[in-house]
Amino acid sequence: MNRFLSLAHRFRLVAFVVLLAGPGVTQVRVACLGDSITQGALLNDLEHDAYPVQLGWRLGAGYRVQNFGVGGRTLLRGADLPYMDSSAWKKLLEWQPDLVVVILGSNDTCEGKRGNWAHQTELEVDAQALIEGLRGVNPKVRVLLCSPPPMLVAAAGLSSERKQDLTQRGGRLGRIAQALMSVAGQHASARFVDLSRVLKLQQVVDGVHPNPFGAEAIANRIAEVILMPEAQPLDLLEALGARGIEPTTTRYHGFLRFDFKLAEDGPACTLVQPHRASRGRPWLWRLRFFGHQPALELELLERGFHLAYVDLAQLFGSPRALARMEALHGLLLELGFSSRPVLLGMSRGGLPLLAWGNAHPAETAALVGDNLVCDLRTWPGGQGGKRSDGDWQRVLAEYKWTEAEAAARGDFLLGGVEAPAKAGVPLLLVQGLADQVVPPLANGLRLAKLWRAAGGSVTLWPKAGQDHHPHGLHPPSPLTREIHFACGLGRNPATWAVPSAEYRGHPAGWGGETWWRQLERLRNLGREQPQAEIVFLGDSLTQGLTGAVDRIARVDGSRPIDRILGQTKALSLGLSGDRTEHLLFRIKQGALAACDPKVIVLQIGVNNINTAGHTGREVAEGIRAVVDLLAQEEPQAHVLLCGPFPVGIQPTDPRRVALEEVHASIADLGDRSGVTYFDLRPLFLDEQGKATNAMRQDGIHLSGKGEEVWLGALHPLIESLIGG
Repeated sequence: MNRFLSLAHRFRLVAFVVLLAGPGVTQVRVACLGDSITQGALLNDLEHDAYPVQLGWRLGAGYRVQNFGVGGRTLLRGADLPYMDSSAWKKLLEWQPDLVVVILGSNDTCEGKRGNWAHQTELEVDAQALIEGLRGVNPKVRVLLCSPPPMLVAAAGLSSERKQDLTQRGGRLGRIAQALMSVAGQHASARFVDLSRVLKLQQVVDGVHPNPFGAEAIANRIAEVILMPEAQPLDLLEALGARGIEPTTTRYHGFLRFDFKLAEDGPACTLVQPHRASRGRPWLWRLRFFGHQPALELELLERGFHLAYVDLAQLFGSPRALARMEALHGLLLELGFSSRPVLLGMSRGGLPLLAWGNAHPAETAALVGDNLVCDLRTWPGGQGGKRSDGDWQRVLAEYKWTEAEAAARGDFLLGGVEAPAKAGVPLLLVQGLADQVVPPLANGLRLAKLWRAAGGSVTLWPKAGQDHHPHGLHPPSPLTREIHFACGLGRNPATWAVPSAEYRGHPAGWGGETWWRQLERLRNLGREQPQAEIVFLGDSLTQGLTGAVDRIARVDGSRPIDRILGQTKALSLGLSGDRTEHLLFRIKQGALAACDPKVIVLQIGVNNINTAGHTGREVAEGIRAVVDLLAQEEPQAHVLLCGPFPVGIQPTDPRRVALEEVHASIADLGDRSGVTYFDLRPLFLDEQGKATNAMRQDGIHLSGKGEEVWLGALHPLIESLIGG
């Protein structure tokens, strides 16, 4: 049940309370304090799209979220519109929240008429005062001090004056973040949250204010922080000092960094500490090229992982490299870190990655390879790859090999991968398929093949047409989530029953309407057609069978669904853009409450891969969750599970890798009573794997012929199930 209470105040304060629990259930009170970004300025549907509302759905029944955002307000008390002078502040204090999310600072960057930036020296003092004010009404209150989201000058449609203004103001956001980070570090009950990378260009309206997708991104990030189980605080400086190690302390992208040596003449080491450590103290072990393409490690640091590094230069995964790694691992175990780190090997970093994984599979949470070297003969030896004479001579010297011995043994690390694969260590590979330096077939792709042959789990992100550089997966979020899953910390977004943030009614085929309005229309349709025997559930492919106006198959109609299933009066309850998590939400909110169909045709998952970047494992788990929920809510129905249709025109489309994993993982659902699984992909592909004219040119949606093919394949079984 979802209900919203609104209060209008000066500067268009709108407070929405998300109530998800029944009476008598104790809830954590979450107050979202902020300016127009929190309030939801420029959103057409505040009651559904503002980030605090979307946050409430993500946190669930144990939380009560209220929006205390007020447009124009500042953190600085000497500015023109201090938040602490607003009526919203007084109401927030009266509400006595348990947790407060603070997003202020964008208006503090203003100069000119507002002149707020002149007071920036007071940022720390005023942030401290805000925390003290909150603690005055609840001494146990938790506070999330969030940096303002970025100001995106490259956003579409900005005037030159707006770009100039945002360029100037955006350069001040770092100073605000530093102040908030400093103040949060002084309070055990406060935490700094970096939102500087949370928004993309297509997620803002005017370079600053988020659209519904941007509000969704903010809600997702804050939900992650609130729900993250934290470890007890650890003073690393003190802990290292107790072991005779006196590190040099600096900052690494805002995080505390410690540089030291394991012994007086030992290798250089680096530790980077998150603002708050996650339960179990997970850590990412960077092997070679510290700081290069840091997007993944920054995401993990923000999510409670430590980052570690030990100098392994010119050791090429040799026993000496392994000894250094074992020494650092032993130290971190003494400090209370997880015994099972995640190892990241870029390029030649793949050599120590394999050396460790082969020798210590029980002490490995996951191996992450990025255009990694596995066979020394290819690089630096130049066999099919790029020759590096100096490095090749260093390899021979390090291993004490002759040329003949190197030619025979250069791939020896690949001979040991059966141990970690059989031990259940997941292999996560980012692979440029056109790598001319380190040939994929002899390195990364060969490793993946050997891993799978040994029964191991492999997740591959192929980068078609990409050479050795640039490294990294962009965005790194899918890889970040797989790492969390490997460490037992994952929460699958594809199984998180939440509403869609889709608001673009015209491209979605809804005219000027929103997803929420369509949701209500579909509920009403179910009430109007309680005798419907066949219901199609899914996304735009399902919606496309009828369109959004007349969703009933008609015996006298001209659409493929009319010609093939017109006698059945089947209902199409597909919604453009929907993913598994949105369909879960719709079913839980009573999508089929008014009817009891005999047959449910389920087609979902393409948008999880295409727009959300979910992995095959995540999508498969999402589809399983939908099938499980349908069995619970509609036990009388037989589910015809159509696995996701092909994605992309060409067989080399990297999205098809995830699609293969989805189908491999959900095929066994067809063994259940009341479920029939269909893999209909062959009907839409030619012998070379290219999409036929049954699909449109976007490589996602079906043509009219494709709809006939789909429905024609289902028709015989549908008739048998409904007794036609």
